[in-house]
Amino acid sequence: MQTQTVALRDLRYAALGMLGVAVVWPVLPAHPPNVCPLRSLTGIPCPFCGMTRAVVAAVHGDLVASLRFNPAGVLLVALAIAMVIGWRAQRVRLPAWLVPAAFALLWTYNLTLNPTFH
Repeated sequence: MQTQTVALRDLRYAALGMLGVAVVWPVLPAHPPNVCPLRSLTGIPCPFCGMTRAVVAAVHGDLVASLRFNPAGVLLVALAIAMVIGWRAQRVRLPAWLVPAAFALLWTYNLTLNPTFH
């Protein structure tokens, strides 16, 4: 039980850190260059490309822009807020195919429909 408490606390700190960085991101004097290895090497966006911009837009209330950058950004912000306010999730069993299917959908979106990469 002690390990679960530490893991939950660490997740809360990570969620709080992500939300905090997203709040101050627009006022930072410089942003890192393209850090996606796949996109840097091949020019092809990965399933998570656009996620930083999506999270920043969602935190600042621009949900349309967030969904345009990466549809998973809004979900990630919602989960982070839930973690920070103390939501205690019960263990959920997801079907084995769900995570690869979600990645495939995100990648398909980034390769075909995402207006920020075309």
